[in-house]
Amino acid sequence: MDTNRFKSSHDFSNIQKNLHNNPGYHAESHSQQVKDYMNDMKTKNQEPTKQGFMAHAQKSAKDVWEEIQEMASEAWDNNQNHSKKDQ
Repeated sequence: MDTNRFKSSHDFSNIQKNLHNNPGYHAESHSQQVKDYMNDMKTKNQEPTKQGFMAHAQKSAKDVWEEIQEMASEAWDNNQNHSKKDQ
């Protein structure tokens, strides 16, 4: 795993830089997600609800978590392969 990239993405000394590196954390981004959800529900002739939006957001978080798990698994496997070669 590239720990240098991990550290730079969690730079607490410069909040604006951190937000720039992680655009999903912008308040405007979440506001836009709400607007997109509401428009999507209106086009489907359904009533947008907070509970529905939260369920939609949870699905997105689950997808991200699965991607993280996949990357971590690949990193583990790659490390095991390198360890075997070094022996």
